[in-house]
Amino acid sequence: MKLEAKMEWKGTDSMTTSRQWFYLSLAFAFVLIGTSALLPIPWFGGKTVLEEVSTETSDEKTFHLITTEYKSEDKGKGIEIYRWDPGTIVVNRGDRVKLVMHGVHGREHHYSLTEFGVSGTVRKGQVSTATFTADKAGTFELVCHNHHGSEKNGPMVAYITVLESTR
Repeated sequence: MKLEAKMEWKGTDSMTTSRQWFYLSLAFAFVLIGTSALLPIPWFGGKTVLEEVSTETSDEKTFHLITTEYKSEDKGKGIEIYRWDPGTIVVNRGDRVKLVMHGVHGREHHYSLTEFGVSGTVRKGQVSTATFTADKAGTFELVCHNHHGSEKNGPMVAYITVLESTR
């Protein structure tokens, strides 16, 4: 008596598997393209791909500044200094500029940017905004009057540089 074992392969044919992989790859590509168009990309200044390639342009340039305090010690004596962060902003002449100042350190900061008629106060835990049209070329100082010199833990100055427009 002879015993034979017979095995059959019951797998899917390679044509079906290839087609399934193709559809899966295609779906993955659509998901990847869709999400990359909606996510902020650092190279585009935090804008999404859709915002970057949009034909609409905003006439207003917005900059966020924070009040920053640095503390240290020198020969047992405490040292502190206040700064705007970032300390330099560059715009083109004719730009409409919006400064959004966040009070993070310090109780309050009375500020002015006299060449553009901007002044106000930013308080800790609050936000102050100022808008102006950069209609003069040059470098101008956003000054905190509470911290204007070394005797007052300053100077607390941000520089606004306005370039001649290239438009």
